[in-house]
Amino acid sequence: MTYEHPPASQKASYQSNFSVIHFSRTYDEAFTLLVEARNYLSAHRSQRGKKQNSGEAIARCVEEMRMTTRLIRAMAWLLAVRAVEEGEIQWEEAVDVDNLMVDLRVCLEERNETYEFLSPGLVDLMHRAQALYMRTARMELQVAARCAN
Repeated sequence: MTYEHPPASQKASYQSNFSVIHFSRTYDEAFTLLVEARNYLSAHRSQRGKKQNSGEAIARCVEEMRMTTRLIRAMAWLLAVRAVEEGEIQWEEAVDVDNLMVDLRVCLEERNETYEFLSPGLVDLMHRAQALYMRTARMELQVAARCAN
C-alpha cells in the first residue's frame, strides 16, 4: 500500500505508509526474536533457581522482563498494523495513546550500570529487542500523530 496525504482541507483517517514487504520483514524479525527470547529464557530457567547474589538476580529479572515487554509491545503493534492492512480495523483503533505513553516510559528506560554478570546471549537479545522496539515505537508515534490531527 502506498502513502497518501489526506487533503489539507479535509480531515481524513490516516492512510498506510508501510510497505508490505518492509512490514513483512519487521513482523518476521519480531516473531523470530520473540521465539529466540522464549527459547533463551526457557533454557536458562534453571540458572535462576541457583544461589546467586540477590542484587544480580533482581537486576537480571528486571532486564529480562524489560526485554520481553519490548518484544511483546512491538509484536502487538505489528499485529495491529497487520489488522489495519487486512481491513479489520482502522488506524484510529490501532493506536492507544495512553498505553503507548506508559509503554514508552517502561521500555525506553536504560540502566547505566554495566551488567557483567549477564550472559552475552542475553545482552545480545536485549539489544536487538530494544532496536526492534524503537523502530516500532517510532512507527506508532507517527501514526498516533497523524490520527490526532
